[in-house]
Amino acid sequence: MEQNTLEITERSEVFEFASLRQMVNQALQQNFGESQISNGLSSGFRDIDQVISGFKKGQLTTIAVKPGMGKTALMLSIANNVAVKNNHSVAIFSPERSSTKITNRLIESETGMSLDKLLNGKLKPSERDHMFTIVSHIAKANMYLDDTPNLSVDEMLKKTRQLKIMHNVDLIIIDYLELLTTSIIDPDSREEQLSKIVHVIKDIARELNVPIVLFSQLPGSYSESLSRRPTMKDLPVFLTELSDVIMLLHRSDLYEKQGKNGDNHNLVEVVIGKYENQKIENVVPLRFIESLAKFTDK
Repeated sequence: MEQNTLEITERSEVFEFASLRQMVNQALQQNFGESQISNGLSSGFRDIDQVISGFKKGQLTTIAVKPGMGKTALMLSIANNVAVKNNHSVAIFSPERSSTKITNRLIESETGMSLDKLLNGKLKPSERDHMFTIVSHIAKANMYLDDTPNLSVDEMLKKTRQLKIMHNVDLIIIDYLELLTTSIIDPDSREEQLSKIVHVIKDIARELNVPIVLFSQLPGSYSESLSRRPTMKDLPVFLTELSDVIMLLHRSDLYEKQGKNGDNHNLVEVVIGKYENQKIENVVPLRFIESLAKFTDK
């Protein structure tokens, strides 16, 4: 009954989304086939899943990252883990980066080669077959990309409803909160506007019964207070109250003076500050592979 209501509500408005398969085919000028889907959902990071038990339906997970610490790389790593490796349907709203750039970065991250080299490089037949096997797997992913600039949360609500009807998405990723707008002329402060936007995003998660991962950009940069691990106090109150799960990314490798061969090189800490209604910090280690712009289990 609920789905029929959604179909009637949204029948008059039809949106077009760029599927990852279409974008991969466009990028590499080849058709890599149809997509498949399977049940179940995991973040793809073992230690994170042990704490939060994966992304849960109807819940809002906020991941806060300072500029320069790999926000886009983490976003793509999660999307790749969920959609490519585990065959779930993922929608990405990215007003910051185009669908083409997201697709190219995903291909380069998984193959370890630049797109130019893949298209124009002189590869051995065995290397080419191996690369195209990887790309074929990427192309089969049920990933849907929307790169509308200045995206309003009201428009996103309509689009997510249609994505649920058309593709039954398992996860929605938004990159990132501070780029979203509201179509209502609002005299309130920007923080009050963002609070209202997060309320709508929270309602979307509940209405569609899907997990939403919302990225938020912390003020400042990695050059400021590098040695200090971020905490929940660095977030606005509305985010700490409305989010079911909160993670903060801290890359100690950007300030440690141990050199590239030190034990902490490429060490990443994910501070899980809120989960299962708990506010006890749990720090999870990840590894950042700089050459691939990719996060993995430590």
